[in-house]
Amino acid sequence: MTNAAQPRRASSVRSRYRSVWPLLAVSAALFVAAPEPAQAKDEAKDSKSAEDDIDYVALSARMIKDGHFDRARLLLDQVDVKKPGLDLPRFHTLRGLALLEQKNYSAAERSLKSAIAAGQKEAIVYVYLAQAHFGLKDYQNAISAVQKAGDAGRDTPGLFLLRSQAHWELKEYAAAIRALDEGAAAFPQQPDFARTKLFYLIDLGLFQEVAQLGDRYLSRADATAEDYAAVGEGLRRSRQFRKARDVLESARLRFPSDEKLLVLLAHTYLDDEHPLIAAMIFEEAARLYPQYALEAAELYSRAGRHERALTLNAAVGDQKAKMKQRLSILLKLERSEAIASMAPRLSRLGLLEDDQIRYALAYGLFKSGDFEQAERQLKHITDGTLFENALQLRRAMQACKEAGWEC
Repeated sequence: MTNAAQPRRASSVRSRYRSVWPLLAVSAALFVAAPEPAQAKDEAKDSKSAEDDIDYVALSARMIKDGHFDRARLLLDQVDVKKPGLDLPRFHTLRGLALLEQKNYSAAERSLKSAIAAGQKEAIVYVYLAQAHFGLKDYQNAISAVQKAGDAGRDTPGLFLLRSQAHWELKEYAAAIRALDEGAAAFPQQPDFARTKLFYLIDLGLFQEVAQLGDRYLSRADATAEDYAAVGEGLRRSRQFRKARDVLESARLRFPSDEKLLVLLAHTYLDDEHPLIAAMIFEEAARLYPQYALEAAELYSRAGRHERALTLNAAVGDQKAKMKQRLSILLKLERSEAIASMAPRLSRLGLLEDDQIRYALAYGLFKSGDFEQAERQLKHITDGTLFENALQLRRAMQACKEAGWEC
């Protein structure tokens, strides 16, 4: 009366692959560590006010370099942008970077565009602008900004991931995978490219490709439980069950308590028509994650181990699911007395509103010899598909009444 839990489908690629922002963080130093322009220093001597403004900008750059973006923003807010001698390109770029790190993408985009309009020549500004566009889900402009960044857009692994993700969001799947391949070629020691590609291939249903990439990827020492699960799922869905089991069993040795790996391994055995082994794995999972007791009991029952199923059913927390499953198991065991004793609890839980449950109870009452209670249950059945069954059960009860002790 219940189905073994299906392994969760891989979530969206956006939520699975590692954030690009840590991989982009290094790019901040490329700009903020730059010396102040000599022209700005010379003009600063002409006016104490201008000197104060330049000090604010320089101080904010140091704040950003040290990761104090809130302080940098406060300093930059005190700058009078109309004062002569101010390095406007640098001011707007620093302000855009501070806003970007605060995830104020709209304001960051405006500041970075102001920097470009004011004459910012450093290509790194387009790296920041790409991040602002991406944060605003303006994926086409994010890609354009990466392209305008030139070499600066190829020196940071996060930019390849950002470009790939932007193409993916635009449903330009081939371009998304090309960007990952380019990133992997440029940064062969960075695992995020192969990991993200695995997830892309799974979402696209290209499971043969998942299997091919998985063999190479899992040889890495830094392969995670999620990586093993991705490869195992790809192999399972391409019906390469033996290979999927090998991968997942190996993963279980490394990550013995990982929930997703246990569930996926159980379903791999189940798909390969080994329900008893699947039941044993679900039982193992239930020791760590009690919600799987229901699935373990269901699979033991499916494998013909009804007594074991009944034992595990006792550990099920969801009372309605527990009673429905218990009724099913008791029917298979032909324990009519036990079924009859369930009537009050089934009624209390509201399960008798389901005519199939009510009919099963009536059948159990009939088998236990309580014809009167069985008839009371049959009178409440309104499901037309059960009408013939109810009629036959009434005939059987009438025959037993006529046969007396011989029934």
